Amino acid sequence: MGPEARARLGLAGLLLATLAGFNRVFDAGGYFGPALLGMALGWAILVAARARGVRGPVTAVVSASALLWYLTFVFESPYMVYGFPTGRALGGLALALGRMGQQSRIDFAPVPVRPGYMILVVIGMWGAATLAELASFAWRRPLLASLPCMVLFAAALVFGSRTGAFFFVALWLGALLTYWALESSYLLRSWGSWVSTWNDRPEDEPPSSITGGIARSMGATCVVAALVAPVLLPSFGSSVSWRNGSGGAGFGDSGVAASGGVIDHLVSMKPRLVARNPVALFTVRSQVPSYWRLITLANFDGVSWQPLRFQGTDVDSGGFSEVADVPSQGRRVAQTFTIQALGGQLLPAAPQPVAIPGDEDIYDETRVDPTSGYLQLYGNLGPGTTYSVVSSVLDVGYKELRRERAFSHPLDDYSELPPDLDVARIRRIATNWTEDADTPLDRLLALQNRLRGFRYNLYVDDKASSDYLTRFLTRTREGYCQQFATAYAVLARTLGFSTRVSVGFLPGAPSPSDPSQFTVLGTDAHAWPEVYFRDFGWIAFEPTPRDDGEALPPAYSAPPAPAGGIAGLTGGPGQTPRNSALARGVAPGRRAGAGLSISDQTTVAGGPGRFRWQQTFTRLAIVVLIVVTLFLVAVPLLKEARVRRRYRTASGPDELASAAFAEFEEEATELATPRLHAESAPAYARRVAARRSVSEPDAVKLARIYEEAEYALSGVQPGEADEAKTLARRLRSRLWATSSWWNRALRLFSVRGLRRAV
Repeated sequence: MGPEARARLGLAGLLLATLAGFNRVFDAGGYFGPALLGMALGWAILVAARARGVRGPVTAVVSASALLWYLTFVFESPYMVYGFPTGRALGGLALALGRMGQQSRIDFAPVPVRPGYMILVVIGMWGAATLAELASFAWRRPLLASLPCMVLFAAALVFGSRTGAFFFVALWLGALLTYWALESSYLLRSWGSWVSTWNDRPEDEPPSSITGGIARSMGATCVVAALVAPVLLPSFGSSVSWRNGSGGAGFGDSGVAASGGVIDHLVSMKPRLVARNPVALFTVRSQVPSYWRLITLANFDGVSWQPLRFQGTDVDSGGFSEVADVPSQGRRVAQTFTIQALGGQLLPAAPQPVAIPGDEDIYDETRVDPTSGYLQLYGNLGPGTTYSVVSSVLDVGYKELRRERAFSHPLDDYSELPPDLDVARIRRIATNWTEDADTPLDRLLALQNRLRGFRYNLYVDDKASSDYLTRFLTRTREGYCQQFATAYAVLARTLGFSTRVSVGFLPGAPSPSDPSQFTVLGTDAHAWPEVYFRDFGWIAFEPTPRDDGEALPPAYSAPPAPAGGIAGLTGGPGQTPRNSALARGVAPGRRAGAGLSISDQTTVAGGPGRFRWQQTFTRLAIVVLIVVTLFLVAVPLLKEARVRRRYRTASGPDELASAAFAEFEEEATELATPRLHAESAPAYARRVAARRSVSEPDAVKLARIYEEAEYALSGVQPGEADEAKTLARRLRSRLWATSSWWNRALRLFSVRGLRRAV
């Protein structure tokens, strides 16, 4: 293998290591194929153009056109006409990039392989391969060739999760140093041959040097130092990125931010970035759907909510007997949870948990807060954790709740408001909205209905404000669950109700084969308000107007109570669709995703999170695989067939001898060295023998027989022709035995060799 080929292999390794770094950005490996194929196409176009001497501007236009065609074919193939992009297809690419700009505000790694993100990765790897090829082999600037890979890998480090970061950094640094070493060797060779300045050494023998060994040692030392030094730094272990959620997961209607699935229970009026990951956090088996609560928040400081001080009691010490506000008329609902990606110490459960079976592994590791009633482990949740819990779920209707007249909780924390809040103005708003209500429940429902008339929006601008709540109620009137839950709880407090905010999850999607099993995703994370009823305990309300059908008003919002709702007032205020068509809140006759704030209308049937482009690329990958396989099989067969056809069609000893030498020359050209212009056959045979340790007498004798067959008047005898064929086969075997794997691969699959054979 020559120095240029080694440098290209080093560059390919660097590009692959860079692409592998994006494994920490996406939640599946489906990104690798389209980016790899795009990178290979861009690289191949440039190499082919340089080999044919095509000018730079023409090459740039061809490469850009090929990139546009490739993107259109993979991501917008339904809108191509006879293989050519249409305006609609180009508009689809632009729309995907526009959606990506919005989604990037709330997405945290690992993210789904959304079309917008994939388009950027393909463009980045295509450009990196093109620029690296030019900088390495046309401009001779290896540092410039490394720059796009550095930028892309740094982006993967910043935006990706921390899982496997150490391994990928080591892999990439090793690939970078290897490329630099191989490219430097190629660059030195390109300057010319070695000219010795030593009088006592042969002219073609370079002086021995320890420079290479020093360089390798320095490179290895740098890699080790780069990997070990962070461990010694004081901030090691905290996230250095601002979008990967590793330092604490974001929370909102959109799910979790950290790859570990830890839910941040901060609920705030101030708009902020929320996570949006459709990662399966846990599954739960329950005969009735419910909201799965993690924690309740009671203290409001004017912007954010905080929980009461945790005063947990061990479950195995009778902790559940101390829990207050347990519905006396509730029915027991058993749930079994299997954790997949949820992290942290808080255990999801339908409100209000009242028992954990004594044979559960977590029985002696769990505490229950007697005031708020939520569960907390001593350790942390992990994948595969399974536990069961029994909750007391009160199931009453509109008529019973409408008769309630006492709403004051014994703890003042549930009714206090911060002194700097404009309580008078908020009370006027609440009074205004409820002036036609006849009973306390009617007032609570009037608040709920008024807020549900606002707009659900995950992308509210974070504009500075001294009073986010008033601004939300009077000006913006849009937000997500945190703003709606906060507004409802505060409005109700100004009217004399005791309220709190709960953080947890929507019921999730029921399994088509088992309606009692629900899969809860990161996008199901949710916050909702609860109001204290003295005779019934805490009653949940749903002011958030999510239009995906997953957060509906409670069944007791109006008489008569709708059938099929989520059981239990404290468990979950909405209804969960039970049939497969409504499993994720899609109304009959309505296209999935229609009406959402942001929707990817690029998904296909066949599994959650599968995008249309993946189906297209799967077909393309199969076609490419078939073509490559046919190529790898056909080229060697065609070369061998050409050799055999020469022997078969030889009409006499002279042509047979010529065919034998042609076989030797073809093999030696790609396994050793090509024949020079005007070089005699014996001189070429000697040069090949010197380079590849083949028998010089055999090679020269074959060349002599060939010259006699070509130029002697009498030609050669049949015995000499047979001897030439035997010599050619013997030399061929020796050439293959002494050649490198790279030269053997070139001999088998090089198209140039096929053209020469023709």
